[in-house]
Amino acid sequence: MQTRRAPEPRSKRWRYLTLGAAAILVAACSSSAATPSPSVAPSVAASAAAPSTAPSAAASPSPEASPSPAGATVLTVFSDWTGGDQQNLEQIVAAFAKESGIQVELSGTTDFLPVLQTRIAAGNTPMVAIVPRPGVIADFVKEGLAKPLDSLGVDLAGNYNQSVTDLGSVDGKPYGLIVKANDKSLVYYDPKRVPGNPKPATWADFTALLDKQAATGIKPLVISEKDGWTFGDWFENVYLRTAGPDKYQQLFTGKLPFTDPSVSAALQTMLAVVRNEKYVAGGLQVAQSTGYNDGLAMLFGTKPTADFYLEGGFTTYVVTSSVNTAIKPGQDMAFFPLPPIDSAIGDQTELGADFAMAFSDNDATKAFMKFLAKPETANLWGSMGTISPNKNLDPSKFPNTLISQEAALIAGASSSRFDGTDQMPGDLGGAWEQTLQGIYADPTQMDSLLKSYQDHASTVFGS
Repeated sequence: MQTRRAPEPRSKRWRYLTLGAAAILVAACSSSAATPSPSVAPSVAASAAAPSTAPSAAASPSPEASPSPAGATVLTVFSDWTGGDQQNLEQIVAAFAKESGIQVELSGTTDFLPVLQTRIAAGNTPMVAIVPRPGVIADFVKEGLAKPLDSLGVDLAGNYNQSVTDLGSVDGKPYGLIVKANDKSLVYYDPKRVPGNPKPATWADFTALLDKQAATGIKPLVISEKDGWTFGDWFENVYLRTAGPDKYQQLFTGKLPFTDPSVSAALQTMLAVVRNEKYVAGGLQVAQSTGYNDGLAMLFGTKPTADFYLEGGFTTYVVTSSVNTAIKPGQDMAFFPLPPIDSAIGDQTELGADFAMAFSDNDATKAFMKFLAKPETANLWGSMGTISPNKNLDPSKFPNTLISQEAALIAGASSSRFDGTDQMPGDLGGAWEQTLQGIYADPTQMDSLLKSYQDHASTVFGS
């Protein structure tokens, strides 16, 4: 799936934030290269050829703490965050520097993985990286570069549900700590247009709600089929609820073919709703030409024409910052979780997330990773509108009620799975979204399209 984070251009800049005895050196880089700190060994240019996979541990030893000019440890942290995400991370790092007295070099680039691989190959590995999907973690674990969280003293059991910890685990061992999460199983609506605080408990309740709204003469459900990733999220949510979390994980990691009967069964269940002329706002042709932001405007614009939209918790920010700034979360905007489809499978949550992972096990890295897992740090993230899945966070810290409700759903989820297409290698995610678009356009081609896609997936997965 495409990233939900719109890249923002950044000029190269350096600044020190002096915090008593501690200082944080923030290096925010342009998308073309990761700019090194003058106080540490410089990284190679991002234009250098990057290996296609993470280099082996033998070629890149575990990073050591960089000395500051005064000889103190400098913790190096690398991410792909920009804009508000980057600014929030700076505040987290500043709080850590103030608490620990450890100086931090924070660098980032939107060209994240090639630059990170280049740095590793050059022996300039950051101690901590913020990575956008679990597949990246698995690659580095395979190469012997990642450090398990339990070896760093991180309190996982005390702060996270097992289903959350599992998302950052490889072969049952935790390596990635979720620092930012979104629930991608939320159905948004306007409480003024859909009164009664609906919370359908079953799929039948959900379709009955659609029928009720349709009976008023409104086609209630917006489908943004033009943007393949939104349609991919629909399939992932339905498949998770019809095939279950185990098959879901197998499907998106190459262990179950897309020609498996469970895939076509989920597609039939999904199409019965998202291709239902009675439900789809504007009709099927409009759905095929409607993108994410335009779809949200059909619900939350100045002249709403529809009632429901399935997407992730980032939707709250997108609506209030760009679609309609007059919208007040909790008053003009609400959501309910997409309900179970099969009662034997029960409630399921699809998540999008970013993970902190460690390449070093030095004292500075251990201190930072333990700091990230603390409830107090989760509360600091929360005050900036970023959700940590820490089960001990204080929901009152969030800036609006919808973020607080989303955080409670994430922290309390009994079964969570990571966004499926974000787990897939190469071009498979985008190719799957195109396959779904083809099936939406002509469901009679489902079997042939699934076979064609599986033939391609088999070559990429190597099966």
